[in-house]
Amino acid sequence: MKRSIVPGRPTPSSDCPARNPSLWPATWQVEAPAGNMSASPNIPSQVLEAFKATQGKTITCQAAVAWAANQPLDITDIQVAPPKAGEVRVKVIANALCHTDIYTLEGHDPEGLFPSVLGHEASALVESVGPGVTSVQVGDVVIPCYTPECRAHDCIFCQSPKTNLCPTIRSTQGQGLMPDGTSRLSKDGQALFHFMGCSTFAEYAVIAEISAAKIHPGADLNQMCLLGCGVSTGWGAVINTMKMEPGKSVAVFGLGALGLSVIQASRLVGARYIVGVDVNEKKFASAQAMGASLCVNPQTCDGGDVKAQLLQAEKWGYDYTFDCTGHVAVMRNALEVAHRGWGQSCIIGVAAAGQEISTRPFQLVTGRSWQGTAFGGWKSRTEVPQLVQRVMRGEMTLEPYVTHQIEGLSRVNQAIEALHSGSCLRAVVKIAKSEVPLAPLPSLKGNVKLEGGYLKQLTHWSPSTQCDMTFSIFVPQPKTRFTAPPPVLYYLSGLTCTDENARSKSHFAQAAAQYGLAVVFPDTSPRGVTLAGQDESYDFGSGAGFYLNATADPWSKHYKMYDYITKELPDLVSQLFRVDATRSGIMGHSMGGHGALVAHLKNPGKYQSVSAFAPICHPMDCPWGHKAFKGYLGSIEAGSAYDATVLMSTFTGPKIPILIDQGTADNFLKDQLKPEKLSAAAAKINYPLEIRMQKDYDHSYYFISTFLRDHIEHHARGLGLNSF
Repeated sequence: MKRSIVPGRPTPSSDCPARNPSLWPATWQVEAPAGNMSASPNIPSQVLEAFKATQGKTITCQAAVAWAANQPLDITDIQVAPPKAGEVRVKVIANALCHTDIYTLEGHDPEGLFPSVLGHEASALVESVGPGVTSVQVGDVVIPCYTPECRAHDCIFCQSPKTNLCPTIRSTQGQGLMPDGTSRLSKDGQALFHFMGCSTFAEYAVIAEISAAKIHPGADLNQMCLLGCGVSTGWGAVINTMKMEPGKSVAVFGLGALGLSVIQASRLVGARYIVGVDVNEKKFASAQAMGASLCVNPQTCDGGDVKAQLLQAEKWGYDYTFDCTGHVAVMRNALEVAHRGWGQSCIIGVAAAGQEISTRPFQLVTGRSWQGTAFGGWKSRTEVPQLVQRVMRGEMTLEPYVTHQIEGLSRVNQAIEALHSGSCLRAVVKIAKSEVPLAPLPSLKGNVKLEGGYLKQLTHWSPSTQCDMTFSIFVPQPKTRFTAPPPVLYYLSGLTCTDENARSKSHFAQAAAQYGLAVVFPDTSPRGVTLAGQDESYDFGSGAGFYLNATADPWSKHYKMYDYITKELPDLVSQLFRVDATRSGIMGHSMGGHGALVAHLKNPGKYQSVSAFAPICHPMDCPWGHKAFKGYLGSIEAGSAYDATVLMSTFTGPKIPILIDQGTADNFLKDQLKPEKLSAAAAKINYPLEIRMQKDYDHSYYFISTFLRDHIEHHARGLGLNSF
């Protein structure tokens, strides 16, 4: 049959959008097409135009149809109907082949239905939405999830921190149908069954809104598709289901992608000893690279008794064991090598139809427990986007799992052959080219636990400053699984500082953790550029960016610290971390105090809380300001756009209370800081400015650390936070 062409369908290609930062739109924003179609600003206009042409229409596209068990997938044209109420139609970008797909194709799945379109580990773009859909819009990037999350207030499963098993569409999904009991897929009038609520072995698919996890638009979709099932399941089995503690022993049965992800997560949480078990010794190197201490082949181990072999190393058994094979005999072995008294064994692999597990009751009486997990316990729409962020931050990697890449849906049967070969972890079928530009990824330089949360340091390319920039961020530990994302406080440091000074010396973390406040510490200037004079003095050039946009040469190319602080960095933080971008505060010290005041006064309503320590209040009237404004802007007069006292005198926005602490023994008070100038300007417009003169305190971090808790509490009030 001659294949009909969908308007705008790209030819499958291995070319990825360029990672060259000069080609990366800083915010991915494009103008949406005219009309009533609500569209994401993240997708190129030509793609939106193509999607606009198919709104409300049935799409004829290519799919891999499973007509019956144990038959090759048939690459043919099917019809994909428009989404109905509460549904989303997506253009599939990439699909990783999962063993569950093969398991179903081979007739082992008790819920396997034919004819159907398989596939469930995918990444996609939203092409259209049905009536009532609000959580995604056209152009959004999503991962279809076979475990939905309705988030309804009366769904006891979604509202429970113990499970992710939302049953809202379970009955129809198990029947291969959409929530209304019908199919959106057909072949020349013959209805086709959906598979696991996804059916992503096709160029287009229709899924329930509650199955669409919206992710970072700049993510690498040829990798992120793995988070739709296998890898995320293994991670979650360790983190959510078992809640593994550091220092434990672990045995993992089955070293495919699922087993390796269990090993990867176990190592992440600090397991002391990890044994991998598999009959295919070709997988041992990958397991050890992921963190396995030892690998065992049950067919060649001493005496042929794998349990005896494992118990030689751990006399009383392993604290945690995982079955990643789906074989009931292996499930029993995994349980019976669990530690006497407290060992826990997790079943992840799905057994064939009709299979039952068994063991002697004595195994359970003596303290072992059996558990199972589905999708690793992740609440799909809420937590899969966070997994994507962790990968993009460099905290977890997906690259080792992608052992085979297949170009085009027409070659999907090659992916099946690869998976059967024993050398394949995941074969990713590139179904379409994503035209959404990839985001340049940061480099994770540091990640340490602090006051229950994590202090991270990242370096990234900055389009604003045209160089690599480094920042640190403290992310508090959520009190519960349902704790709202934290608001963000930006701390701007003073002359000569980097992102490390305040995070190390200010004693901020205890109070920030207590209130659930994320704190970002940017650098104070561009670094790694070569400009004449940048390192000649402490108060100009490196470490002294003054939080403005330079207009004078040679500084104008790189010294765009105002744009970086007020626009680029907040966008980056909200894309890479689970934070509430709608609630933010800003503070700083000395030059950073100047930057914080200016950022607030030039952006009325952007920040809900503002404070400063010993800020440069009137830089047009002090030596530091004169030097900065002449050098960066060409004149002192041009500095009026970055002078807090001048900006205060004409301010007409929301009057957010400002707290300033100033030491009376500060050597810079009289000639450089001049808080009385700002106080006078604020008084003229009745601005709520509180300047506390702190007797005998100087300009140092001893001063800052003494009163920082007061400032954290000030920001917590402004941001609507209560102490945990």
